[in-house]
Amino acid sequence: MIRPRSENKIIAFDDLERLIIEPGFCTLCGACEAACPVHAIGVVDNKPNRLYDCSEYLDTCPICYNICPHTDALSYETLRFVAQAPFRRESLGHYRDIALAHAADPAIGDISRGGGVVNSLLMFAIKEGFIDSAIFSETVARPGIEVKPSISFAPDDMLSAVDVKIVPSAVAKAFGRAIFEYGKSHIAFVGVPCHITALRKLEVWQHKLMDSLEVTVGLFCLWTFSLRRLLEHFSRKYDIDAREIRGVELTMNNYILDTKGGFVRIPIPEVKSHIMNRCRTCMDFTSELADLSVGGASPLKGWSTVIIRTGKGEELFERAVEKGVLVTKDVESEPEVVAHVMQLSTFKKEIALQEIKEMERRHEKIPPASEVYKTPTTPLSRSLDEVKVGDVMTKEVVVLPPNLNVNAFFEEVAKHHHTGFPVMDSSNRVLGIVTLQDAFKVDKERREEVTVYEICTKELISVFVDESLRSAVEKMDEHDVGRLLVVDRNDEHLLLGILTRSDVVHALRKAT
Repeated sequence: MIRPRSENKIIAFDDLERLIIEPGFCTLCGACEAACPVHAIGVVDNKPNRLYDCSEYLDTCPICYNICPHTDALSYETLRFVAQAPFRRESLGHYRDIALAHAADPAIGDISRGGGVVNSLLMFAIKEGFIDSAIFSETVARPGIEVKPSISFAPDDMLSAVDVKIVPSAVAKAFGRAIFEYGKSHIAFVGVPCHITALRKLEVWQHKLMDSLEVTVGLFCLWTFSLRRLLEHFSRKYDIDAREIRGVELTMNNYILDTKGGFVRIPIPEVKSHIMNRCRTCMDFTSELADLSVGGASPLKGWSTVIIRTGKGEELFERAVEKGVLVTKDVESEPEVVAHVMQLSTFKKEIALQEIKEMERRHEKIPPASEVYKTPTTPLSRSLDEVKVGDVMTKEVVVLPPNLNVNAFFEEVAKHHHTGFPVMDSSNRVLGIVTLQDAFKVDKERREEVTVYEICTKELISVFVDESLRSAVEKMDEHDVGRLLVVDRNDEHLLLGILTRSDVVHALRKAT
C-alpha cells in the first residue's frame, strides 16, 4: 500500500543493491521489477535500477529483497511447494518420479533440441485449456544462441521454446506483462533454477501475480554465461562466428559447441572465467523447486530426463502421456542417464562450495542464498548445536557388497538415485564408500570386471549419532564432502545411518 513518506523508512532495495547487485550476483530474472508495488525498479543497462526514490511513497517495503532468488529470505519456506514428494535425494531434491521422454510428433523433436518435451507439454496444455499462455525464452536469429523472454498464447508459437540456458533472460518480468498487458490468468512458466526460485518466493509472499500461475517447468542449468565475453572468446581463440553456433552441450569436462563446421570441445576450466558471479555459487542444477524439471538425457540422443516433483506436474505429464503426446520409458532401462544427471548436479554443488570457500579466503561477499546451504540455520528453529545427528540422519541405508561390478553399480544408482553407497562385507562391517565420481573414472570396457571395492574410498569420514549438526556440517566443510557415515562410538565400522547436507536443510525446514 502506498503511504506518505516516513522518517523511519526501511527500503529493501538498499540491501538488494549492496548485497546482490553491486557484487555482481544478479542474474537479471526481472522478478524485482515485476513485483515492485510502485513500479520503482527497472532493469536498465543489464542491472536493476531504482527509477525513482520509492521511499517517498513507502515507509517499509521488503519485497524486492525477499523475492530475489539470490537472497536468504524465504529460502526454507519455498521448499513447501515440493516437500510433500515421497523421495528426496542430495543431487535431485524432492521428487515423485523420474522418467525418460520425447515428443511423439517427430516434427517437434526435429525443431526442438533434446526430446522436445517442453514444446510438446506447452502445446498440449494450451490445447487442452490447462493453460492460456506460457512464458519461456526463445531463440533470436542473430546470434544463434541468444535468447529473450517471450509470451505465447497459441500452440504453434510454442515451437520456439528452447532448452538452451547459457545467457540470462528476464522471463520473470515477462510473467508480469502477461497478466497486466494481456490479462492472462492460467500461465505456464518455463525457466532456469533462479527464475523458478523467484516465482516460488513470490508465491510464499502471496503476491497477487501468483494467482495466475498454473504450472512451472524448470530447466536443467549447469551455469549461465556472460554471452558477450563468451562469444568474443570463441571468436578470438577458435575463429567461431556466433551465427554458426547451433547449440551447446555440457559434460563434466567439456563445453561442446555444435557448429556448422562440426563439434568443438572446450575444457570447462577455460570457460569458467565467463561464468556470471552468481552462477559460480549456485547449487541447483535440476530446478529443484519446479513442478516438472526437464533436461538432457546423455548419452541418449533425442530424449529428455523429466523429474516429476508435484501433484500438479504429475497430472500434466501423465495426461500428456495418456493422450499420446509424449513417449516415455523407465530410467532403470538406461542406468547411465540418471547417473549422468546426478553426476552433473553433484559436480555443480561441489564447484559452488569450492568457490564459496575461495571467496571467503579472498574476503569477498557471498550471495546470502549460498550461506543457507553452506551453513544451514534459521532463527526459527533450534540451533545446529542443539540438534543431534541421530535426530536427522537417514537410518535405512542402501549398501553394496564389495564384489559388485561397476556396471551393476550404475544399475543401483538408477534404482535408488543415490550418488554414493557404503560398501559392506558379509559381517556388516563398512569397508568404504563408492561414489558416482569413482565409477565414472572406470573405462566402459572395464566396468564388468572392476569391482566397487577396488574403486571405493577406504578412508572413511564419519560422525557419531550424539554429535551436533554443527559439528557434522563443519566436518563436511573440512573434508569437502556432502555426506557422512554415522557409526557407533564403540565400533567405527558398525554403520548406523548416513547424513547428507540436504538432510540438515530438510530438518531445519521442517522445524520452521
